[in-house]
Amino acid sequence: MKLLVLGGDGRAHALVWKLFNSSQVTELLCLPGNGGTGQLAPAIDLDPPAAPAVARYAFEHGIDLILPADSAFLHSGLVDEAVSFQVGVCGPSQRSAVLERSRCAAKSFLLRHNLPTPNGRACRDPDTAERFLATQPMPVIVKGDSPALGERVYQDRFAAIEGVRQLFRTGPLTGASEGVVVESYIAGPRVVLSAFTDGRSAVPLLPVRLYDRVAEDDSGEQAHGIGAHTSNTRYAQLLADFMHQRIIQPIVAGLATEGLPYWGMLSVSCVIAPDGPKVTALRSSFHQGEAQVVLPRLEDDLLPWLRAMVAQRLHELPAPRFAPEASVGLGLFARGYPNYFASGGPISGLEDLDGGVLAFHSATENPAGLRSPAAGAIFGFGGAAATPSLLRTSGGLPITLVASAATLASARERVLANATRI
Repeated sequence: MKLLVLGGDGRAHALVWKLFNSSQVTELLCLPGNGGTGQLAPAIDLDPPAAPAVARYAFEHGIDLILPADSAFLHSGLVDEAVSFQVGVCGPSQRSAVLERSRCAAKSFLLRHNLPTPNGRACRDPDTAERFLATQPMPVIVKGDSPALGERVYQDRFAAIEGVRQLFRTGPLTGASEGVVVESYIAGPRVVLSAFTDGRSAVPLLPVRLYDRVAEDDSGEQAHGIGAHTSNTRYAQLLADFMHQRIIQPIVAGLATEGLPYWGMLSVSCVIAPDGPKVTALRSSFHQGEAQVVLPRLEDDLLPWLRAMVAQRLHELPAPRFAPEASVGLGLFARGYPNYFASGGPISGLEDLDGGVLAFHSATENPAGLRSPAAGAIFGFGGAAATPSLLRTSGGLPITLVASAATLASARERVLANATRI
């Protein structure tokens, strides 16, 4: 089977790595890829790299299945374009992916279906948002409709109102928000749980604790991919069961009720409040950092799961098997990330990692990586490993190191020890 993975961060590398080890995959390609994926799968060049061009390329080159590592192509209508070429895509249509693309749509969906979410509402105009803010206790969190517009916690009501007004103003880069979500701020651990779904049934994976602050004790500037871990405790299993029954399954049922066909990854982001998980966001792909700690624990071949989601046959597969170890992912990022940082420097020390410690690339590039035939190489899995001296950073968070061990503490010690060698 011939697959195309879309993406260039650590999620794409983790998926390529997992599929590379599938006996059912005959050819594996990546767009745009990075210095890590280039050691396993040829990168293809498309100009422009838009949904129609991707769908046409897949048709003309005999791609059997497209797997988006992130949701950008889903938001631009990849599924709708690919349908006309009869190419499979493991992800929902543009209409169904609106729950990630629009925070207002997601908040309204959660409230309509009585799902656990922080107290709040979606506001499509500044007057409604200001009136609602006037009734809410502080602190609150204000989010732009598009995830690209970010979010901010306010302790002061007047500052929150000014923040709402600013989001509705047209900016030079991001443009004006089409709405805002105002909700109560809840402090607590951030946990995500993803599931395979075919629109009728859902199969949960592992709950993942995410860390998205650059300073010690989960503080400082917010940035994605700083760290993540999975646990092998009884609590983790109970949390997964609870989130699946109380959140994932009702979401799948709600999508069906509203006539939103959905297949592929369904991921929920929650804050663990004193009275249980509260859903804060929905995604159509793994979260940044999540795939890197979940996929190494998945003992099954990933491809049958992908095919079952697209064919609506998830119910025919047995429950997924996971290794009993805990896993810890540690993001290695440049000084000054995520604001101002240097890039383009060489990366060394990967050859010194302990056996079993994985390095998933995000912002790296390697001129010696595999290329598609259009770039003068051949398809397939052949080729030597990248020359260490050619591997360079291309962004602020180049690599996520992942280690597994019998306990969470042991896995953390192992990944920290290896990080000092990079």
